[in-house]
This record gives sequence, C-alpha cells and structure tokens, in this order.
Amino acid sequence: MPRRDQPSRPVGDVGGESGRRRISRRRAIRNSAAVLGGAAGLLAGESAFGQASAVQTGTQTGRRFRAFMRFANSPRSSVEEVRMFALDENRVVVRTEASQCCYSIVGQALGTTQSPDTRILGHGGVGVVEAIGAKVRRVQVGDRVVVANTPYCGQCYMCLRGRADRCQMLPGYGNALVPIGELADGTRVVQHNNEGGFAELMIPYEWYCMPIFYDVSPVELSILGCVGACGLGTTFGVAPVEPGSDVAVLGCGPLGLSAVQGARIKGASQIIAVDPIRARRELALKLGATIALDPNVEGMNLVARIKDLCSGPTDRRFAGGRDTTVNPNALGPDYVIEAVGGNIVPPMGNAEAGPDPTGLLSLQQAWDLCSAAGHLMTVAIGHQGNFTLPGNQWSNGAKNHHPGNMNGVSTLRDMSRFARLTATGQYNAKALATATYPLDRTREAFRVVADRTTVAAVVVV
Repeated sequence: MPRRDQPSRPVGDVGGESGRRRISRRRAIRNSAAVLGGAAGLLAGESAFGQASAVQTGTQTGRRFRAFMRFANSPRSSVEEVRMFALDENRVVVRTEASQCCYSIVGQALGTTQSPDTRILGHGGVGVVEAIGAKVRRVQVGDRVVVANTPYCGQCYMCLRGRADRCQMLPGYGNALVPIGELADGTRVVQHNNEGGFAELMIPYEWYCMPIFYDVSPVELSILGCVGACGLGTTFGVAPVEPGSDVAVLGCGPLGLSAVQGARIKGASQIIAVDPIRARRELALKLGATIALDPNVEGMNLVARIKDLCSGPTDRRFAGGRDTTVNPNALGPDYVIEAVGGNIVPPMGNAEAGPDPTGLLSLQQAWDLCSAAGHLMTVAIGHQGNFTLPGNQWSNGAKNHHPGNMNGVSTLRDMSRFARLTATGQYNAKALATATYPLDRTREAFRVVADRTTVAAVVVV
C-alpha cells in the first residue's frame, strides 16, 4: 500500500533533466517552509481563500478563513469569515478537506439548542497540516491528519491507565474552549471541542491530531474521525468481539453500521441488525449483517425474536447435559450494541421513524437482550428520561455494561489501524458517506442528517 509521502505522480523535480526524481507533497511544503522561515509578504501561490499560505508567508496572525458557526444566545448559524489570532505553541493549523456531520450536534447546527458562545461547529475533520506551534512534535507540515473527536495526550490519568477514550484534555474535564480568532465586528470565536471542523482551517491542539499515511480519501477518513471509530470501538475496544459469537446491533446509522462491520471483521458468526429504515437494513446486509429486522414490524416481540435467533443448535442446557429446562434469561447475544438514541431534532416527513423517539425503549431492549454474562455497549446519545432495571440483576448479575461513545478507542493507536482497514477494503467507509456538501450548504447537510434521509453527510471544503 503506497504511503502518503510516496505519491503516484511527481509534484516537483530536482537535479535537471538527467537526474529527476519524485518528491512528496509533504516534503515540498516542508522545504518551502524551511527556506522561507519567518519571511513575510505575499509570495507566489495563493490559498483557496485568496491570500498567501502561511507556509509561504511565515506568519499566522491575521489569516482569514471561512467557517460555519453558531452564534451565542441566538438560533442563527451561517458561514462567516474569521480573522485568526496568533498560533498557540501547542496548536496546529490544518487546511480542512472534509468533515462528517455528526448527529450529536444537529441541534447546534439547526439552532434548536442553546449556545453560550460563538463557535465554529464540528468536533473533528480531515486535512493537511500547514503550520505547527513551537512545542508540537507529533505532526509535521504536509502531513494529512485525522482531527479526532477524542484526543490522546498520553500523559493524563486516563491515558496512562489504558482509557485514552476518556483523555482528560477533552473539554469538560476543566478545559475551556479557547478563542482562536474574531469576526469583523470583534466577536471572539471559539471552536467546538477546540477543533472546529466545518471551516477552511482547523486550529486544534496537537493531541487531537492523528497522522495518517494510508491511501484513503479525505471523505472516507472523515467517517473515522467520530462515528466510524466509535462504531468500530464497540467491537475492538473494551469488549472485543470474539470469533463465532452472536452480535446484535440496534440502530444502523453510520455508527451502528460501523459496528456491524467491526463485528464482521472480528469474526462474529451471527450479526443481527435492527433499524426501522429499509435502506439502512439493506445496507447492513451488504456490510456484513446476517439478518436485518424492522423494530416497527417486530414490535414488543423484538427481544424474544432475537433471543430465539441466538438460542443455539440444541435445547440442552449445556453440552453433554440432560436437563432440557433452559433459563430464558441466560439466552441472548454475546454482544449487544445500542446505537439508536433519542431524537435530538425531530425528523421531517420521515415515514420510517422508529417506535420510540425518546430512545429509552432501545436501552431497555438492549439490556433485556444481553445474555446472562454478555457484553452491552451503549454508545448512542439524546435519550430522554429514565428507565428501570431489576435491582437484583444490577447488583448481583453478570451482564457487563460498557457505556461511552468511544468504548476504549485510543485515537493515536487506532486511527491508523482503522485507516488501514479502510485502505484494504475491510472497512467500507465509502458506503456510509452517502452525501457530500460544500461548506456553504453545511446547514442543509445537517438537515438531511436530522431527517435520516441519508446515512452520513460529509462537508467537503
């Protein structure tokens, strides 16, 4: 598989007619930056937004770029021009290529939830490094990087204990959103998750940047930045799927369909996909599901139907046993992945809506489905309200519950692994990226995601 720094066509020549050799795009950019150093002024070659690249000018302060943002204390969201502040020593300037529209922020994008600040939306993306702060060591100018939803600092309590999916550099652990620029009227601008993927430039901290050297398109890599890694993490992470096992995936959006593929890659013998949308069920079957069920058709019989599918080839209680009285609570899939969630924004005109907009029914079903000593991964969001579990099972049962949207993914380690699975065709990200939009139509992209009329929408910058 060719590396990114070994392109199939030359981007520059050296050594004259008799001594030509190919040099990489990454090397060309890096060499330009080294030669120019701190020089200022407009040089030959302009960026996509009409000014000299900072790689050429040697400065970042004052760079202008366009970004899709949500305004503070207002439902308004639109594309605006941002003027960049000086580059922090721990930050990276990434020229964005693609960003996936995650369902988790449809409320922010469409203005149905509150925003306390003016922010560039998007918790991740894919692009090429154009400049780095003085302390940055992980990436170099010219690298293609996945700016991941979840950081990896490698030094905090969680990273050092094998739970980098809970890295404490994530905002919410006392880390604030730090302004990176301002609008023409002086309004200071932050980035969602300190990343801001829906913009011509992302300015994340180093610990969000994962260099990728496999030959994978930016659109496909953008799927990995959040939902792809989250779905694959349910099968690779804290509870890796074992070969020959039964897996049930409730919800077949891009996250659930990534879990279906992860279960197939890991060697599950039976993968049961559940979704009310026919097109998603059909895609699940193409991507590795062995059976796909409609929860609206199955109704309250869904749990019993799936348990029956996982009952095994005999009615004996155990191999060699004579007692044929099987405890029904012991049956069920070895792994259950709940990827349904609740409606953050109600879909418009969707005749294939699920049976419960609160998402609580799928949580209850996932718990009931899981075998007596199985593994339950809950990774969806937007659930509204509470549901009840049997106290004795919660206290003294053997079901294993693994909550959390990255489920053990270590982004610095796993993004490269997932990219390789994509490059080799084992993970089909292209099948999930069913719609692409330019930056100016970002709001429209989020509307189709909210309406579930596409699997995943990607904004291409």
